[in-house]
Amino acid sequence: MVFRVKRAFAAFVLLGLISAAGVDAKPALLVPAVFGDFDHYTFALTWQPGICSADCGSDQPHSPLIGLHGLWPSRPQSLIARNVAEQSWWAHGCDFYHHSDAAPPLSAALEAKLATVMPHFKTSLLTHEYDKHVQCFGFDPTLFFTTELAMRQAVADSPFGKYLVTQTGATVAHADVVAAFEHDFATTDARALNLQCEHDTAGREVLTQVWMTIRTSELGAFPAAVSLTDTPIDQDTCPPTFLIPSWEAP
Repeated sequence: MVFRVKRAFAAFVLLGLISAAGVDAKPALLVPAVFGDFDHYTFALTWQPGICSADCGSDQPHSPLIGLHGLWPSRPQSLIARNVAEQSWWAHGCDFYHHSDAAPPLSAALEAKLATVMPHFKTSLLTHEYDKHVQCFGFDPTLFFTTELAMRQAVADSPFGKYLVTQTGATVAHADVVAAFEHDFATTDARALNLQCEHDTAGREVLTQVWMTIRTSELGAFPAAVSLTDTPIDQDTCPPTFLIPSWEAP
């Protein structure tokens, strides 16, 4: 009974966040019009000082620290039947079906909200995400990106998100970050978390992204433990110790 209450509460919180953003909540949350037989999503969050250490523009907001990259469906069954490798899907995404360089049709208000949390690269990350991960599935663009915003906020407000912020500027142990994730999300699926690290301009290994694997059927329960699942292919790139950088770090 306690498990059911926690799951229902998680779904209620996420739906509430979406409603607060000005979009009518739908019980099923995201329903693709086509190619909806994929297994899981990868929810990609950014650690803004890390991912922006070399690539972001001068207009990049320095708050919040936890930003948004995207929400990526895994391979549809039609591509699995064609023996398209997972790695090829990661590289090309919707190009297997349709390519579009068009920006998503969103309101100016929603675009402004996304601009506060997405990295500002030389080319539009928002347009890239829509083209590669959204448009070929026929997702409602407004609902899709509003859901992403709500999910990002849920992680930022979680004990795990707050833990990352308290470690800003510190060198941390990989195992400690994973342990905090497992504890705070009450999950034993440690590989639901994939950390991404890169070398910054000073040659240090720094955190750039936090990826979470989410069951397609349980997206509405995120961030409850039932929504998380081990990634089929480990993509963690962080070493045993790494820096969680700050904007001020040299």
